[in-house]
Amino acid sequence: MKIKRSALVLICAACIVGCVSRAQSRPSASITLTVNTTSRCYAIPPDFSGLGFETKSVLPNAYGVRGYFFTPTNTQLITLFRNIGVKEIRVGGGTVDGSGSTEHCVTPIPTYKDIDNLFEFAQAAGVKVIYSLRLLNVASCANPDLAEEDAKITRYIWSKYRANLDSFSIGNEPDVRSFHSYPGHIVDPTIYEAVPGIAGSAYSSYFADWRHFANVILKDVPEAKFAGPDTAVSSTSSYTPNPSSGVSWTQQFSDDLKGSGILVEALQHHYVWGGPGNTTAQEAIDDMLSSAWDNDTSIGKQPAYRGGTANFHPYPFVYAHILAPLASYRVPYRMTEANDCLHGVVGASNGFASALWALDYMHWWAAHGMAGVNFHNNPWIPTDTIVPNPNPCPHTGCGNYTITPKGYGMKAFELGSHGYVEPVAISNPKNINLTAYAVGDAQDLYVTIINKTHISTKDSTDAIVTIRPSGFSAASVASMVLTDGEPGNAALMTATLGGASIANDAPWRGKWTPLGRVANGRVAVTVPSTTAVIVKIHAAGRKR
Repeated sequence: MKIKRSALVLICAACIVGCVSRAQSRPSASITLTVNTTSRCYAIPPDFSGLGFETKSVLPNAYGVRGYFFTPTNTQLITLFRNIGVKEIRVGGGTVDGSGSTEHCVTPIPTYKDIDNLFEFAQAAGVKVIYSLRLLNVASCANPDLAEEDAKITRYIWSKYRANLDSFSIGNEPDVRSFHSYPGHIVDPTIYEAVPGIAGSAYSSYFADWRHFANVILKDVPEAKFAGPDTAVSSTSSYTPNPSSGVSWTQQFSDDLKGSGILVEALQHHYVWGGPGNTTAQEAIDDMLSSAWDNDTSIGKQPAYRGGTANFHPYPFVYAHILAPLASYRVPYRMTEANDCLHGVVGASNGFASALWALDYMHWWAAHGMAGVNFHNNPWIPTDTIVPNPNPCPHTGCGNYTITPKGYGMKAFELGSHGYVEPVAISNPKNINLTAYAVGDAQDLYVTIINKTHISTKDSTDAIVTIRPSGFSAASVASMVLTDGEPGNAALMTATLGGASIANDAPWRGKWTPLGRVANGRVAVTVPSTTAVIVKIHAAGRKR
């Protein structure tokens, strides 16, 4: 959300802040937040926080792991999932259809034993799974029984692991042009561009193929539920309209299946900007914390590539062109692959800036009705949330796991996302780079404020915030601070939340810090530069 100078902005997202001492060397700005607690918007689902993994991660001895990564004996992974609040995982990515390149005959389909380990892990971790099935049937290694094999896997999972299954998805990023067949480029002959050179023209053949696979599966498992289409956001993909309908593939897919009873939710991917090339860490940090990502309504350019520029797809653009129309169909939508960029930038995508970015990203989309966000964990790159330690894995194999700062952002969201999104009027006369969100339930109001000002953009400013919860009488107030320990510097690789680290062998020990008495129904707090704070306002015995 962009705060305009000398203006009040009313949104269905709100903010509240934390109590941290302000360094006197930085300027400050006064901000007033008025939260309307009597008006409720979208109820944030309890399984909103998720991660995505490659199908290859389900196989044994993959990505440097000795044995299985997903197994009920991987107690470190289970502990990390619980500590950061992961409630759902999506298994798919490029390797569901082979290798993720045009040579789609590399990654084998998981066996029943592989699937057993995945779902036994899910049971132990308390998560549900979106399980992707193969769709692309590459001409050079075509399997005439692929749909029937998908049906067998569906029946196996449905009969044994229904309690931990969210839905089935078929294929991955079918809208990306490398997925299609056209003159001189034959991949899967059943999915082809009706108008060569127009990626969107492949939708009709894709959907016919998807429908064939779904019908074969439904004949075997009539109760099966699906999600999809797991489309991308790039210059040759999902926001490029299907010429016959003029809308994105995600919207067209949802329209085609609305009312069918088999579609659980629409699945979208979003890497805000594409491949990072040789972008420096500082350039990437400045981009990730830019207010343009939250506010711009068209594809933009930002500094990158050591003096060059990179295109980025801001959230309002993706919402307006792809996801907003789904509300009229009553189709929930989930971001099953999300990250700041493809592959990531060392020192930015895996640094503290990613914690602030992830927290802001999740709240922005929750305020716009999203069912959940799964940050993709493609082993082992800077955008990952969970990584081996050391990384890369030693010759003995991966065996110790930890989280990057992004996991702290996910945990901060989990703490402040209980209930309904509530509107807030925000006064930010100095127009500092700050976003804020509010969520409330029957007894508590959670307000999250993210101060994205930082040294390298020469706008490092502490926010002096007054919170006015309209229609709500506070009995007590406490805060939780997300920081790297050095306000103003977003380039560090460390993070703490509630004064504690998130470990892989013990419960998280972060604590809420009381903020003292509430004066005249208002809460006054300071949020230093490059810091986020969640404020929990409790009204004991009060029903709203």
